[in-house]
Amino acid sequence: MTSNATDPDSQQRRLSRTMVFLLVGYVALIVVLMAVRGAYISPDLFVIFAAVIAVVLGRTRLFLRDWLPIVAIFLGWESMRGLADQFGVAVHSDDVIALEQAIFFGTVPSVELQRMFHVVGSVNALDLFATFLYVAHFALPLTVGFVFWLVDRNRFYRYLLALMLMSFTAFICFLLIPVAPPRFAWAYGQVLAVEDIARVTFEHLEFAPVTTWLYGTISGNPVAAFPSLHSAYPLLAFFFIRERWPRVGWLLLLYSAAVWFSVIYLAHHYVVDVIGGIAWAVGAYYALRSDRLSGLANRLAAWRPGFRRRA
Repeated sequence: MTSNATDPDSQQRRLSRTMVFLLVGYVALIVVLMAVRGAYISPDLFVIFAAVIAVVLGRTRLFLRDWLPIVAIFLGWESMRGLADQFGVAVHSDDVIALEQAIFFGTVPSVELQRMFHVVGSVNALDLFATFLYVAHFALPLTVGFVFWLVDRNRFYRYLLALMLMSFTAFICFLLIPVAPPRFAWAYGQVLAVEDIARVTFEHLEFAPVTTWLYGTISGNPVAAFPSLHSAYPLLAFFFIRERWPRVGWLLLLYSAAVWFSVIYLAHHYVVDVIGGIAWAVGAYYALRSDRLSGLANRLAAWRPGFRRRA
């Protein structure tokens, strides 16, 4: 009887897992290097690197079927976000500051964190770390989705539907309840003693193209602070990763906490925005555990040619 160590099928599975691990590591390395060099990790750019893995694995057509619509939807959503502050709804700023002060005994956490750890006009290691997490906003959820696409397509569709549900319901909230982040509070009322650390960091590192794109070219919404999708994306990834790889999942929870701290420290979100992002992630995750939406994900996986698992 042939042992598992010499079984050709077993060897092939180990080789396949090794190849997937190495290729995912390759994409992760590229993403890290881009972030270090100041390149913004947008969905369309991520797909270019992920396509390399799909080609090597012989899944080019499946990749195009599944990922091009996803990228188109996310780019469209990103463009729509830029319209969310043009509907004439009053922007909330002073009332959010008052809420923060009521919760935190008269202080605003963004102001206090910068007072303790940031020196105006300079860039330190914490500034660099927080800015790196900010730039990697899209990289993590897309990487997690791509890993699921490679190894567990049913879970990939559940994760994808949860991501879409969370993003588009958040967009509706941006329309109805526009909230200015701490860095823009001065434009809508009370002035907070905070600096846009991410922008200062980009300028300090002389990443002029990135600064221009993020703050001048990209169609973003300057009053879409609540809920914080920067806070929601990594937490949603944690929930789904924990289902399959519990130990890795807990590392993602630590990553999520680092992101929550960073967006508050950078003055891109209030604590209440982060709490809102957490609530959105929890809601989307448990919505996809319902029989109806979970069944939809299973039907999508079965409908795609080649998505049924082999015996």
